[in-house]
Amino acid sequence: MGKPTSGIQQKIYMKYHFLFLLSSILLFSCEHSKKKLITEKIKEKDTLIYTVSAKILDNTYRADYRSNMILYVITKNDTLVAQKEEGLSPVPLKFEDYNKDGILDIRYGYNSNYYYYETIMLFNRKTKQFRKIENIDNPEYAYSEKIKNTDLYFSYSPNGCGKNNWESYLFSIKDYKVVPKALIQYKQCLDDEKGMYVFRIKNDEKILIEKIGLQEADNKELKNHWINYLNKIARK
Repeated sequence: MGKPTSGIQQKIYMKYHFLFLLSSILLFSCEHSKKKLITEKIKEKDTLIYTVSAKILDNTYRADYRSNMILYVITKNDTLVAQKEEGLSPVPLKFEDYNKDGILDIRYGYNSNYYYYETIMLFNRKTKQFRKIENIDNPEYAYSEKIKNTDLYFSYSPNGCGKNNWESYLFSIKDYKVVPKALIQYKQCLDDEKGMYVFRIKNDEKILIEKIGLQEADNKELKNHWINYLNKIARK
């Protein structure tokens, strides 16, 4: 648009230019006030209970759990995650390299009566987003840990009898889904069932491959039991 040539044109140009500037200032002011109001409402109604932060690929990410029982994952001014989580415990809320790929993920959990539930959200390098592993929040996959030099994880879950019975799943993660491979059941209460049972899982069917006595079972840590059975289970 060229400069006005006449006095009248110049006055009209100045008038519209002033109106444009004024509307821009008002719009900015309204947006600023709106953001400030939202922030104030969060502070007033949704008190921050737990918070953790970490640096991932040169960006700082923060996980906030507020009194409205919503977990927020935030980077800069963007909210990546906002999901309802009742009874979240502060201790497990942390950034952790769960899948051992060199990038921090988010892990948190909560107790509900007898069982413990966990959620894992893996960080995707390409999208720079967090995505939840499906079914990982089932109590049978609680306290899971990756076995070194494999793509396999094992869990630990009390299963009655005052926690003297327990079970552990061996599983992999494919397309953000848990894929069970095997199961160990440890039974201590009933005399005719006492022992540690090892199952291979194929097409959702449990196939018993070994049963050992409690004394022999107690001689090894759970991780070492799974390492011992890898050749029999995971590679078939």
